[in-house]
Amino acid sequence: LKLEVQPKSYHRAHYETEGSRGSIKGATGGHPIIRLNGYSKQLVSLLLFIGTADDRCLRPHSFYQVHRVTGKTVTTMCQEKMLGCSKVLEIPLLPENNMSASIDCAGILKLRNADIELKKGEVDIGRKNTRTRVVFRVAVPQQDGR
Repeated sequence: LKLEVQPKSYHRAHYETEGSRGSIKGATGGHPIIRLNGYSKQLVSLLLFIGTADDRCLRPHSFYQVHRVTGKTVTTMCQEKMLGCSKVLEIPLLPENNMSASIDCAGILKLRNADIELKKGEVDIGRKNTRTRVVFRVAVPQQDGR
């Protein structure tokens, strides 16, 4: 996977009670663009989620989740799915698009601190854990079917 256009280093997340702040913007304008190099046999699903930005093991962020942005200017198809307790966006990478996608359909949602801090086993404190990263993952089908 190659990130051809990096996301901006800052994006204002929105709360559930607010309207959307729009999709994540690219550092050079437009939106982030990602491409899968070296594979173009069939459609592959790109998974996008919001992860932690600290030095610990990369994992989904407790206080921020990705959300699907819709509107007239959104050109990339995607679906919102839940994997465990984390929301992910599934974006198709198609051979006819050179296995590339513009990430114009993803925004960041800030969950309420009170809701998360009450969850069993949660050790982070939401007011101090505000740094995130956009995480991309893809599973390339192997010849043996895995």
